[in-house]
Amino acid sequence: MKPGDAPGFISSLQRSGLSLVKDVVPTRLSLNARHFLVGGLMNGVSNGVYNAMLQLYLVGLGFGGQSLGTIFMMNALSSTILTIPAGIMADRYGKRSMILIGLASVTLSMVVFFLADSVELFALSFLLIGVSNATGTVLTPLYSSFFEGDDMDRAFGFYGLINLAAISLGSLGGFIPPYMVSSMGVTLLEAYRLTMMAAATLFVLQNLFYYYSAVGIPETFSRGLNFNLKSKWVVLKICGVGLLASVAGGLLFSLFPFYVNRKFGVESAALGTLFFAANLAMALCKGVASAVAKRVGGLRSITFGLALSAVFLMLMPLSPSFAVLTVFYILRSGTRFMSDPLISSMFMRSISEEEKSTANSIRMISLNGGGVVAPVLGGAMMDQLGLDSPAYIGGALTLVSAVLYSLLLRKESQLLAKDS
Repeated sequence: MKPGDAPGFISSLQRSGLSLVKDVVPTRLSLNARHFLVGGLMNGVSNGVYNAMLQLYLVGLGFGGQSLGTIFMMNALSSTILTIPAGIMADRYGKRSMILIGLASVTLSMVVFFLADSVELFALSFLLIGVSNATGTVLTPLYSSFFEGDDMDRAFGFYGLINLAAISLGSLGGFIPPYMVSSMGVTLLEAYRLTMMAAATLFVLQNLFYYYSAVGIPETFSRGLNFNLKSKWVVLKICGVGLLASVAGGLLFSLFPFYVNRKFGVESAALGTLFFAANLAMALCKGVASAVAKRVGGLRSITFGLALSAVFLMLMPLSPSFAVLTVFYILRSGTRFMSDPLISSMFMRSISEEEKSTANSIRMISLNGGGVVAPVLGGAMMDQLGLDSPAYIGGALTLVSAVLYSLLLRKESQLLAKDS
């Protein structure tokens, strides 16, 4: 490059950067949308902390794989049972009422969690978390109401970027317990407990910001409990394939900290580093999902992302070290979760406004349904078929889900492309 070409080169980079920002950031972020994004930020940080140490904390208390599967299953079970009633109630009585119920249930669940010393009490805590998650069926329709048209693709990608970047930041909390052990003289379990208490505060506070984001937003209330959705075939197709994909991923990843602890003996600091890098990759991929979809098509982006993630998942058991497994985990996470904002956007854009909460509750059931069976199946596979078996079987099922999305959603993809 000649010296005289530098200004033009820099100007080209600036234009490319501005174009990327326009493809990632929605054209308008209202005050309501900003409140919602702050809630997503808090959700991400707290989830990142819990991801890095929750299972290690429970293992330290003496619980094994079967007990972990039972505890985590309660979250998905209660959420699955209550999600449709929560969606119908939201359409009938309003989103803000459901957010307040979620606030009450997550607050109680955190109190029970830090008082628990048995499988039964931890199961109760996770059951209450599932109640809160069920009321969260209103959040996707609420967020979608802030945006229109193609801006919705960018909006869901932008939310995913912020939420996952926050999860990455929270994952670095895995370094806090070892530091507390060395500098404060507390035990590792006590350090886990204190760190998770701080994160639990954010779990509670996020609901207040979600509530404020709903203030002033007009709502269309349904009459009675009409469950005859006009968009039932779209709901059936997306939710059916979503359930399969949820089971596929959950076989291994619902017990992933347990898996790598048994395979390589890693603790919270190493897990925190892995989750930090992986969630950062997911954040970037979710952020650029709209830009990729704009260039190659939304349905193709969904299909290719899922197919690539299946390949990386099946390569993970072949890793000779935790470092190599980390690389495959990051690649799998980035390619897999690039599809999520595109699926959410396609789903919301294909459904009428007055049906969104109910329809989204059905989709949440399909996603949570994987969480009911996947931990139990994954734990049984590890015990009966080998520690690595969930990765191979989950990868094969992910490939099947990629093919099904491509075949079943072609019509919806074409209709949305015409409307854009």
